[in-house]
Amino acid sequence: MPRGISTVWKDHTSSHSLEGAAGSGSGTRRWVCKYCGKTYCTTTTRLIRHVSGLGGMGIGACTAVPQEIAEAVQKENNVSQAASSARRRDSAAASVDLLEEAEHESCDDPISESSQRPKQRELHSSFLSIGLQKQRQKVVDIEIERCILECNLSFNVVRTDAWKRMVKAIAQVGPCENWHGVDYNRLRGPMLVEEKERIEVLLSSIKLDWQVYGCSILSDGWSDMRRRHIINIMISSCLGTYFLRAIDCSKVGTRITRKFIFEHIKFAIQEVGVENVVQVVTDNASNCKRMGELLEREFPTIVWTPCTAHCLDLLFEDIGKLSWLEPIVRDAKRITTFIRKNHQALSIFTSYSQKELVRLSSTRFAYIYHVLSRLYDCVDPLRMTAIDMRWTSMTQGQTEAPRYVQRKILDMDFWMEIQNIIPILKFIHVALRVVDMEGSTIGLVYHLYQKMRHAILSSSSLSISGKNDVLRLVDSRWEYLSRPIHGFATLLHPYCKSLNLWSNATLRHMKDLYMERILSPDDQIAFDADFSAFMGNIGIAYARTTSLRPEDSSSSPCERNWSSFSLVHTKLRNCLSVAQLERVVFCKANLRLLQNLRDLKDPRQDDPLADIEIDVPLRDYDDEGNPIIMDAVPSSESSSSDSFTMDDA
Repeated sequence: MPRGISTVWKDHTSSHSLEGAAGSGSGTRRWVCKYCGKTYCTTTTRLIRHVSGLGGMGIGACTAVPQEIAEAVQKENNVSQAASSARRRDSAAASVDLLEEAEHESCDDPISESSQRPKQRELHSSFLSIGLQKQRQKVVDIEIERCILECNLSFNVVRTDAWKRMVKAIAQVGPCENWHGVDYNRLRGPMLVEEKERIEVLLSSIKLDWQVYGCSILSDGWSDMRRRHIINIMISSCLGTYFLRAIDCSKVGTRITRKFIFEHIKFAIQEVGVENVVQVVTDNASNCKRMGELLEREFPTIVWTPCTAHCLDLLFEDIGKLSWLEPIVRDAKRITTFIRKNHQALSIFTSYSQKELVRLSSTRFAYIYHVLSRLYDCVDPLRMTAIDMRWTSMTQGQTEAPRYVQRKILDMDFWMEIQNIIPILKFIHVALRVVDMEGSTIGLVYHLYQKMRHAILSSSSLSISGKNDVLRLVDSRWEYLSRPIHGFATLLHPYCKSLNLWSNATLRHMKDLYMERILSPDDQIAFDADFSAFMGNIGIAYARTTSLRPEDSSSSPCERNWSSFSLVHTKLRNCLSVAQLERVVFCKANLRLLQNLRDLKDPRQDDPLADIEIDVPLRDYDDEGNPIIMDAVPSSESSSSDSFTMDDA
């Protein structure tokens, strides 16, 4: 607690306090009010508002606090705040003096280049006092803060290793006359080209590993804020995902047909090596499907595979269009939209809830689940909002829109329907999150489908007819998604190896179909002998838990890469050409891969599927109510509709 109220707090511990106990999370405490029994994990300022009776800021006022205690706490808090303000003003004034002194020294006492290094070494070793060093560090802190504020940089940038390396390198240079960092034209031109070439050299070893482990070619489309359509091509293997290139499709007369996509995919295959490519993964657009037909005719050993994550996202949309569920989804969207866009309704809602409603976005994977789930989590604050006296006094309080929203919020049947459908959607959402994460392999897809189907079938939240509708859509999407390579990879996945799989006639048939594509008849016979030993754990090598050429199951790395494009091509940087944009994203994506390779000792292996608990929701939200993607990757605004332009010839 702040010093200004610590005495009052301690004096009233026995009668009323927010008593702290160790809570979850770094630097957080759990506070329990002895009068009202409410529990908070929040800041001290909000806790003071609770005790003093002010409330607000997402914290309710405690009406059980004696008036004299509330007044004492408020008075001590006011004194503490005034003292803090005075200290901040004094510190700001001192900082201004430091800045003026630093500017005066830089103008009057320039350091020549000839004497720069000896003076710097002598200064740091003997004559620079600790106090002067701290003053200069204070000046640097102020200038860094101003740079971040003026350039609209994220505060998180100072936590990255790249920032720390940059600051360390600048500090080692020391004072330099007439040097102000990198030149603008060199930074966006020659230096960017040189950095791309350096990264290509550093990642040359991963290309050799493609010959050992095999790889998949991933492709997806995206439109930037200037409506220029771009297709990226990435190479994925068990060592990571390599950004190859971006294709500019915005030129006049360009039609994104199956032949257009195929020519670029063909060029990438020839560059990587036909013998090294196992599959090509794209989304489910009709021109991509027709491109896959051309691909498999040209390269019989390479298969086209639809994006698993995209198929599951389309499954969410199919379920949302069911006749008995569509009105529920529509009303949920209406409630969310009204609360978020009406500032008076939002003010009432935030006074009762510390959570925010998820922002509607049809381009987000599984957005239907996120909207319904967060809405149900906020059911009690929403009910308190609907019965609040301020609701009827809103500007639009007497119109039909708020009345309809109020009726739906207080409708028990509406919430019962949401409660029944959320468990079903959660099973599909878990499967989507697994195939959407980095390193998810195609051998897991069949097992995830079986787990998801069994969970839906055994669920008691929906009626039999409702479950049958959902299972019909699940089976329809699986029929479209499944390829012979899925059955082949399923049988070869070491973590899911069992004799029951080998007795599955469908999987064996899928294996045989895929083997006909990649092996000669003699090699098939030899492979079947090895495969029988593998399934029976005969021999030391086949008893080990090592995998054979794990391949990606979806084009999700491409979707995450569009987050990189979006971060690079903002309103402040919308003058980048497509070539510059490609170079920047190439460097950004592959520098991350390079860092991962330095930490990776062996090819990545998948976690056992048995460790995936279908009953545990794998979702987190940020402060704005947006879902947080796993592995610290930015939230993917990946299109749930066909990403490529539907223009086929």
